[in-house]
Amino acid sequence: MGRLKDTLKEKFDYDVSGLADWTDNSMPNVITDLIANSEFLGDLTLEEGVKGTKEIALLNADVELKAKSGCTPSPDGSVIFTAKDLTTRLLYMGIEFCNEDLNTKMTQVLNTIGVKRQNGQLPADLDQILQAYLAKQLMRKAQRVVVLGDTTSLDAELALLDGLAKRIDNDTDAEVYNSLETQIDNSNGYDIAVGMYKAINSELMDNGMNVNIYTGRAEALAILEQWNNENPYSQIPVPNATGSFTFQLPLYGITVKSLPELSGLNKMYAIPTALAFLGTDLESDMTFDIKYDDYNDKLKAEASFRLGTQIVWGKYFTRLELANS
Repeated sequence: MGRLKDTLKEKFDYDVSGLADWTDNSMPNVITDLIANSEFLGDLTLEEGVKGTKEIALLNADVELKAKSGCTPSPDGSVIFTAKDLTTRLLYMGIEFCNEDLNTKMTQVLNTIGVKRQNGQLPADLDQILQAYLAKQLMRKAQRVVVLGDTTSLDAELALLDGLAKRIDNDTDAEVYNSLETQIDNSNGYDIAVGMYKAINSELMDNGMNVNIYTGRAEALAILEQWNNENPYSQIPVPNATGSFTFQLPLYGITVKSLPELSGLNKMYAIPTALAFLGTDLESDMTFDIKYDDYNDKLKAEASFRLGTQIVWGKYFTRLELANS
């Protein structure tokens, strides 16, 4: 297999001649882990097997309670179906290695998945490393497009599909908390979060539905900082400012989750997770392949799958509107 085989064997003690192509046998685990381990995707309602467009057929019924008279009760109520479509988009990710830059790319791969090479050797089989690398990349990029996707964006990745922020921002039925503030900072973060909480449709709370407040990392820290500054005897430990973190809004108990994708955007959303959908393929239709091109001395790892998102009953979602929005 030419120079690539020799380099892999010499530098990493890995012989690509024993590397068989993978097709449809590992990607399901990748997608399952991607969703379950994501800071946000695992919160959403998963709808599998969406090959293109599928109707979300939830119903909302308002049935009158009344006395039963004789043997001829008369049904009286209204039933409303969601009539919303969930559409998925076929997505692809791939990385290619060649002999000339293998060492540089392998260092980047290992850094991304948080492992180190010991004494010049790979810490695991090459196929497992590449699978972990793609899973890490997919989780970050999939969450970004699900949160911030906008088909009108100049960002090629965000333009792949419309994400939840755009859907909530453009839903005329969504509740809007209008704040007089122009930005979220440590002088008003907690007050704005409380205003968001109070603007949430009371039906959700009364019926015990799970609702979380999502905002950026910087904005979530501002909520805690205002509370701690004003309440020195009941301070809340501030989490590590990297990645995502979760806390309960003091006095009100609703869960606040930070999302890196929203950091610095001065956005805040209250989302009933049961009504926010994430669409994917059937597990059997997701693919993860590792292939070696002997002619070009190249090793390629690639993944393809479907992804889409949708909300139903916009009146149960709440978004923040600042004075300068």
